[in-house]
Amino acid sequence: MSGCYLEGYWVDGETVYRIPINTFPALVGRETGLAVTLHSNNVSRQHAELLQQDGQLLIRDLGSTNGTYVNHEPVTACRPLNPGDVIRFADTEFRFRQESGGAHQQASPDSTVTAYFSPDEHVDRIPIGAQHLEKLLEDKLVHPLFQPIVSAIDERIMGLELLGRGKHPELSELPVPLFFLAESLGRGVELSETLRDVGVHRWANSPLSNIPLFVNTQPGELKDWQRLMASLQGIRNKHPDVPLVLEIHEQAVTDHETLNRLNTALQDMSIDLAYDDFGAGQARLLELMNIPPYAVKFDISLIRGLDAAPHQRQDMIGLLVELVKKGKTLALAEGVSHPGELAVCRQLGFDLIQGFVYGEPVALEQLNTTPG
Repeated sequence: MSGCYLEGYWVDGETVYRIPINTFPALVGRETGLAVTLHSNNVSRQHAELLQQDGQLLIRDLGSTNGTYVNHEPVTACRPLNPGDVIRFADTEFRFRQESGGAHQQASPDSTVTAYFSPDEHVDRIPIGAQHLEKLLEDKLVHPLFQPIVSAIDERIMGLELLGRGKHPELSELPVPLFFLAESLGRGVELSETLRDVGVHRWANSPLSNIPLFVNTQPGELKDWQRLMASLQGIRNKHPDVPLVLEIHEQAVTDHETLNRLNTALQDMSIDLAYDDFGAGQARLLELMNIPPYAVKFDISLIRGLDAAPHQRQDMIGLLVELVKKGKTLALAEGVSHPGELAVCRQLGFDLIQGFVYGEPVALEQLNTTPG
């Protein structure tokens, strides 16, 4: 069985490393000279072993003090392993992976120490569900939701934001854990594309398809903008008449040249551009406005509690709204949750409002197109 390896994280919790498993049986433990040596005092000297039988990889606990777990369940007898399974030896956690091209081990910053991902040191563990995610992506098991974007003046629907939920019975339907799982497997971009493809198709076949649809991007998509453009071109070829607005995070594009190329490509496809989450990090409004978008979405952190905020803060946000509008760009307040925030946003000159004050994300059949 070739191309088997254990995949974990360095102690920074971000950098992935791989330990190839080239021979079987493969002993795992704290003792030096084993196939996998783990430098944790909670791991037994000979903790577990990986076996191969009739083309199937198996795992067996060797009476360890702190246990061996697969997908968070204790290993009490010899049990099979499948690609994507999460294995924990005491406090040391890995994902079992298999590739036909073989595996390689990345060098450690300190060759005397084997770093590992410890659930006691990090809030998020390696998520389980790799095979379920594969099924979700293959069968497009996602459910599109839509949230109204409303005119601040007359409460007309001026657009809707496409959001999504998962539909696989063994996975969370919420986007945050879904993307955490997908990104841990290097498939975050694919999940974003799936949500977008399904949602736009659903919208294009509805009686509301003349209303602009705001669609999201995952941060990794901007690292390969040519793939992103190919994805959007595929949508445009299928649905040439649906008005689309692509949302990108204001910090996702780090250089002016890439942003300019992105904007030009979108214009060629008749897709508008919106800067999302403005104000969530380092504000780059003047730089971004060199390429004025269709809309700038002010992050919820700027809007929440705005009616109770000091006048200085309100005045500052009002000045930012003015700057946006001078570039002939729509200023959109995101996350407006109650009438007090809505009243202040109107006073400050926002063009568009989005938030629970006009409705939460719902399925197309539940959408109220007259929220005012």
